[in-house]
Amino acid sequence: MTLTTPMIWIILPLVVAAVCVVLNKRRVFGLILTSITAFGLALLAAFFPEEMALSIGPLALVFEDSLTILGRRITLAYEMLPFIAFIFGMLGLWGLSSNLPGVPETFRPIGLIMTASLTAAMGVEPFLYAALLIETAVLVSIPMLASAEQVNHRALLRYLSLMTIAMPLILISGWLLTGVVILPPESPLIGQAAMLLGLGFALWLAVFPFHSWVPMVSHGSHPTVVSFLLFILPTTILVFGLNFLNRYSFLRTSEEIFNILRLVGTVMIVFGGVWTALQDDLKRAFGFAALVETGFSLLAVGFSTEGGLRWMLMLFPARALGYWLWGYVLTRFEHHNGSLEISTVKGFARSYPLLSVGLLLAQLSVAGLPLLASFPIKIALLTQTAGSGGGVGIWSFFGSLGLFLFTIRLLLYFVMPLDDEIDRLWPTLEKTSEFLPVLVLVLVLVLIGLMPNTFLAWIANILTAFPQLQ
Repeated sequence: MTLTTPMIWIILPLVVAAVCVVLNKRRVFGLILTSITAFGLALLAAFFPEEMALSIGPLALVFEDSLTILGRRITLAYEMLPFIAFIFGMLGLWGLSSNLPGVPETFRPIGLIMTASLTAAMGVEPFLYAALLIETAVLVSIPMLASAEQVNHRALLRYLSLMTIAMPLILISGWLLTGVVILPPESPLIGQAAMLLGLGFALWLAVFPFHSWVPMVSHGSHPTVVSFLLFILPTTILVFGLNFLNRYSFLRTSEEIFNILRLVGTVMIVFGGVWTALQDDLKRAFGFAALVETGFSLLAVGFSTEGGLRWMLMLFPARALGYWLWGYVLTRFEHHNGSLEISTVKGFARSYPLLSVGLLLAQLSVAGLPLLASFPIKIALLTQTAGSGGGVGIWSFFGSLGLFLFTIRLLLYFVMPLDDEIDRLWPTLEKTSEFLPVLVLVLVLVLIGLMPNTFLAWIANILTAFPQLQ
């Protein structure tokens, strides 16, 4: 029996999403179905045989890596399976939290559709059609972002507008790049194509000054939904961007382009870090911290000749787990407290001690605190920037302190007693079912920080899908 890999990791999730839509009122069933599907596909991708064949009893399954749909071929090669395993595994983790208070019923099917669309974007040929698939994921995400009680329509319109403008820029730049191989190096067409390409990715990745939708959407939408969106979109777009570096030698050999990436990454880190430190709203702080993480990814790409692409990829799992825990605790706090202004969480360390610790450690893990998940990669990256000269290392270091400063401010509010309740004993209000996931995730973050090569190095194997970048 012959199957294709796109049928498994693209068509099947779409079918499960359709089932979740039909049975959207059965939340527990939808949670179980989504999580089992996502985790099952992640495990299958992680342990898929290289010879592309499986034997299940008397049944022999042979897999092809391509599927033709509407005249376009989608190829999911074996080398991309580690990344596919990663995004579906994280989808399963977010699926487990889809029953949290306030999470829209549309989150599960939309999460499946977005992941399937972005997976297809990794392998569609001609590869520029990936821009259409990424735009599909953006359009599909709108209903789950608009399901909050207080919808910020201005934020959603800005998000949709900027992401949609990026699509034609990528398509036009790709069309211009098709003739680059026969053009002389001094041709102005090369520079024009590179500028359009850079502008398109800047819009997709919410690079300053196209960043404003990120804190606005983060403030106005559900924390669990936002944490998934800020994980899945930048992650897949950055990996998609490797296609351009792999295909066009003038991009990967241009020192100017890598210097620009380093500069843009540093600006993102400094800008996002300063605004994170100054925030009084926990949800907006999450959005600005996500901009810092995008800056670190761009900074890593800027050092691709020194191993930066491996650092960028290894940051993804640590960042994803930190985002999940961050979104989970914010969801719990918003349910208990209503508001997530920093002034309204006074004394939460006494009423919700483990949830409070979970939020602080999620932020510190993303920031790169020693012994937590992101630290080994960020210290390697900052060490490299410090030796590069030009002030990049110093500015990146100080910019990365923004989230630490915000976390210290938050800690002070967490332990601050209310004025009229200084002498009163405060009861603990959190339940075991609420803080147990926090304990598990904190343990995982610590283990990753202690053994980064064991838990993070595997994802760098996807660089074999981009032979010119190894």
